[in-house]
Amino acid sequence: MGLIKAVNNEMKTNLNLHNLFADPEELDPTALPDYTTLDFVSNGSHIYGEIMWPSSIFPKPHPCVIMLHGFPGTARNDDISHALCRIGCVVLVPHNRGAWGSQGKYLITHCIEDAQNLAEYAHSQEFVRKYNVDPASIFLLGHSMGANSALNAGRKIEWLRGIIMLTPYDPARYLNRSKESYFRSLLEEGKILQSDGIDAIYEDVVVNQNEISHPKAFEQIKDKNILIVAAKYDSVSPVNEMVLPLWNQLEEHRGKTNTVQKMTEVPTEHGLLGRRINVIKEIAEFINTVLSK
Repeated sequence: MGLIKAVNNEMKTNLNLHNLFADPEELDPTALPDYTTLDFVSNGSHIYGEIMWPSSIFPKPHPCVIMLHGFPGTARNDDISHALCRIGCVVLVPHNRGAWGSQGKYLITHCIEDAQNLAEYAHSQEFVRKYNVDPASIFLLGHSMGANSALNAGRKIEWLRGIIMLTPYDPARYLNRSKESYFRSLLEEGKILQSDGIDAIYEDVVVNQNEISHPKAFEQIKDKNILIVAAKYDSVSPVNEMVLPLWNQLEEHRGKTNTVQKMTEVPTEHGLLGRRINVIKEIAEFINTVLSK
C-alpha cells in the first residue's frame, strides 16, 4: 500500500499521514500535543521514559505505540516516535530496566517482562481514559534487541493489534550456532547498563533460549499483524540468520491468515541510517493498513 492510498483511509483510522513529515500550519492552543514523564513500576522496578500524545484535534480514541529500544540503549528512535505522534498516535518511550536511570538489573528476559507489563498498562482503563487510547489498537515496536522484546512479549498478548520489528536481533540464534565469542563481544557494549555483568546477561539467554528463540514464536504469532524491516547490509542482525528463519514460516502461512504481515528490506546497516524516512513511512502505512481492516 502506498502512502497516497494510505492517506485515503484516514477517516477510518483517525490518523493523518499528511503530518508524518510536516507540522500543521497552525496549532490550536486549547488542543496542543504534549508529553509527560513515564514512571511505571514493572516487577518492583520503576521504569522511566516518556509518554507523548497528539493534538486533541485528532478524533478519539488514539492508537498507542510502545517504542522499545535496543541493546544497550544508546541508539535513539525519537524520529519515529515524533512522526507517529504527529499523525495521531499516543507513543510510550520506555527505558529498559537497568538502562538510562530506570531501576533494576538489565537482563534480556527483564526487557521482555517490562514490554509485556507496559502493554498491559497501556491497555488498562486508567491509561485508556487518561490518554484517550483505543485499547484494541495497541502496537509493540522494537529495534534490534527491542524487536526481540516486542516479539516475545507480543506472542503472549492475545489482544495486541500488531508487532513491528526493526532489524530484529534474536539473542538465541548465535548460541545455537556456536558463536558465543561474537555474542559476548556485543554484550561488551552493555557496560553502561546497571547489571550483574556480561556473564549474567549471557547466562540469562542460555537458560531461556528455547523460550525467546524467534522461530519458536511462530505458533503464537502466526495470526498476528506483523511488520519486519530488515537491513540488507546488516552485520549485527544478518537477514539470513536473524530474519528469514521466522519470516519464511510466516510467509508460508500468510494465505491462511486474514492479518497484515509484511517484510521489507532496505539497503543499509543495522541502525537503518540513510533509510529512516522510508522506514517511518513503512511503519505508518502498516499501522494505517491494520487499523483500516
